[in-house]
Amino acid sequence: MDLDPEGIFRDDSDSDEEFSQEKEPTKDLVVYLVDASPKMFSPTTTDGGKDDTHFHAVMNCLVQALKAQIIGRSYDEVAIVFFNTKEKKNLQDQEAVYVFNVEEREPLDKPTARLIKELSSIEDTFLSNIGSRYGITPGSRENSLNNAIWVAQALLRKGSAKTTTKRMVLFTNEDDPFGSVTGATKTDMIRTTVQRAKDVQDLGILIELLPLSRPDEEFNDMMGLEGDEIAQFLPLASQRLEDMTDQLRKMIFKKRKVKTLTFQLTNDVCIEVNTYALIRPTVPVLRLVGQLWLIKGP
Repeated sequence: MDLDPEGIFRDDSDSDEEFSQEKEPTKDLVVYLVDASPKMFSPTTTDGGKDDTHFHAVMNCLVQALKAQIIGRSYDEVAIVFFNTKEKKNLQDQEAVYVFNVEEREPLDKPTARLIKELSSIEDTFLSNIGSRYGITPGSRENSLNNAIWVAQALLRKGSAKTTTKRMVLFTNEDDPFGSVTGATKTDMIRTTVQRAKDVQDLGILIELLPLSRPDEEFNDMMGLEGDEIAQFLPLASQRLEDMTDQLRKMIFKKRKVKTLTFQLTNDVCIEVNTYALIRPTVPVLRLVGQLWLIKGP
């Protein structure tokens, strides 16, 4: 069998592509929900002995992930939403929720060089321009976590479930977001927020938690997990973030099916074997040299 050397890394035939789209979604829509409470800005000692903040670690992780995505899976779409903020910026006018974006881009859209460049320097002005606070309004049953999930759900309304996967990725170092309230108010906040999360999942939207723990302070109150299950689920923040970055890269650079070999055993029975290219050139890089220069600066 002859293989076309020029076409070995091209997509399969139209019929194969149509079959592939029927079998699995072709686009990933992700809303990153980042806790911006004062606790996220508290210094914590890293393995290298340096003082760092969880907010800084999350920003580094997102910047690296978006850089990889703009090269390898530029058709996927992302949104970045901060909650527990002093300022609010969202179409639903929810308190303490800020949808971060740049010009010439929809809130949920493909990542751009400008988005990555501004996100990489957002720490310099975040506290002065957007602000940080605990987003529970005294005397009210509203809370910023519930509001953030609502805003993220609205952003993920676009796209069909047959052609897209929809996810919320939540970064926080607070396992008790309602710790400042007590009694019936706290119970009601927990109930309404859990119900909203269940409603989101019923719509086919995945919610992934990236818990950020200090070496001497880990998550100890998680619904659905008990005892050893919590210890198995909660690695240190740096390890968890590194793992997320690695997993994103693996997802971005997927194996590409080259050909399907069909073996006809009888008139009615055949066997098909798919062949994959485990290594392939990242051609999109050639088209993004100018944009990558913007990321790195002059």
